[in-house]
Amino acid sequence: MANTNGTRPGKRRLLMSTVNSILLYGAEIWADSLKTKKYCHTMTTVQRRSALRIACSYRTVSAQAVLVVAGVIPIDLFAFERKRVYGRDADVTRRDAATTERDATIQTWQEWLTEETTGNWT
Repeated sequence: MANTNGTRPGKRRLLMSTVNSILLYGAEIWADSLKTKKYCHTMTTVQRRSALRIACSYRTVSAQAVLVVAGVIPIDLFAFERKRVYGRDADVTRRDAATTERDATIQTWQEWLTEETTGNWT
């Protein structure tokens, strides 16, 4: 996909959501394996490439910065969110649990970004 003068941002976001769906298939089961740095880095690399296309950025932009610019939640936080939603009690509807967990994920991402050193200026 061309970096500029290519498809519209809406189509790029659609492709990103497809990439996230593929990456997160079965995340409720294997999310704990992302605590291993090697696996997390592999998943982040794939997500970063898609986020570079959404933001029309160059490849020198850090992963944290391009995810913020593209407005995409990091894959490890997204996988843990899905695991928490899956593990919720049956008395809470899945929609309410998803909303609550999304808010918690956004809060965790905000805290994570304030502690990061790379891409902080961006």
